[in-house]
Amino acid sequence: MSNKDSQKLIDLAKKERAMNSSKEEAMARLVNAGILTKTGNYTKHYPALASFSKEK
Repeated sequence: MSNKDSQKLIDLAKKERAMNSSKEEAMARLVNAGILTKTGNYTKHYPALASFSKEK
């Protein structure tokens, strides 16, 4: 990956972090990324994240 490509990714990440989103939008992004299921549970590919989540 070239420096130009790396900088594009960094800029994109900064832009995404600066965006304000609702809880529903954030949840939809995590579901689309395959991190959470539609019910809000972590998928089988992310057991480490599940161990860090807070108990309700």
